[in-house]
Amino acid sequence: MKRLFILIAALIFLTGCSTVTQVQRRVVVHAIGIDPHEKGFEVSYQIFSGGEASSGGPVDASESTVVTLLAQGRNLYETEESLRLQTGKEVFLGDTELIVISEELFDEPLEPLLDYFRRSDIYLGVNVVYCRGSAQETIGAKLNQNSATAILLRGVIESAIEAGRACSSRIIEISNAVRGKQALPIPILSLEREDSGDSKETSLTDLTVGVFNSLVVSHSGSIGEIGENCAMGIRLLRGDVSEMSLTVPAGERYSAVQLEELGVSRSVSIKDGAPVIRVSITGQCSLRYGGDNFSEAKAAAEKQILSLCGEAFEKQRDLGEDLTGVLKLLRRYESGYAESIENDPERAVKEAVFEISCDLGKYSP
Repeated sequence: MKRLFILIAALIFLTGCSTVTQVQRRVVVHAIGIDPHEKGFEVSYQIFSGGEASSGGPVDASESTVVTLLAQGRNLYETEESLRLQTGKEVFLGDTELIVISEELFDEPLEPLLDYFRRSDIYLGVNVVYCRGSAQETIGAKLNQNSATAILLRGVIESAIEAGRACSSRIIEISNAVRGKQALPIPILSLEREDSGDSKETSLTDLTVGVFNSLVVSHSGSIGEIGENCAMGIRLLRGDVSEMSLTVPAGERYSAVQLEELGVSRSVSIKDGAPVIRVSITGQCSLRYGGDNFSEAKAAAEKQILSLCGEAFEKQRDLGEDLTGVLKLLRRYESGYAESIENDPERAVKEAVFEISCDLGKYSP
């Protein structure tokens, strides 16, 4: 019995050592920045260096030193191999928090990059975003002591998406849209520096960080940019946002209102050879700050929603790309018309007329 106990204890101990050894032989990548290079790409890998990982789980950035390693290659597979040769370790991408693409790649096709990321060891829910300037500078910015930049940037992006000011940009969604030759808006991350004299380091106090625009991308590259108001309108017309906050005029001041339980119903008909899209938006409204006139704030919120939606469908028409699901609606309810424009889907997008209504009730918790 004593020998059996010793054997079991030894097995447990050796198993633990094996797990720690595996972790120590890995380069745990936390963020990926992609910039162009004369030979193809230069990729910035934000990794954890120092600190100990337990049980092979995610490394806590607050207890680690975060460094960025650079690798070049004709494609992303070569840059990964270059990183492996530099470090002598297996490259582990399973903890990747964020993928950032330089604005110098705005006009380049996304599909070759996305094909690399559609692999079993990468979570397909990771956000892919563009950035102003270089991706290396973006993920390498010193935003907060003892924290990985990617965690903070991911929070900024997810907050913009949750607030309805940007569209979701997960690998799976972008990849499916690009493969289906559909356009979609991808957030552009901006780190705007303030003049800080001769200092070369950038801290959180030196930066304005946010998502203020999105790049509309098709399978062949970028089509144009849209602002956050247009992105909000697109999400409202799609019906994929359930709550958001708005700042609306209230006399000479402004009021903050919170919208809850947002919903949309859509129908389509053909009139004079063009699609007529009827959209009804409903929800609950509460006055959060500024004034006590709910009726005034409610009316201002409804007006602003109609304005946001109007900006969205006008921009969609200008771009000639279906950003709000017009073609899907036509295929479902007006199949004859959809078949007639199958070879010219841009026609339906450009000729579509939107009739939008909004009715908000008073939120009662």
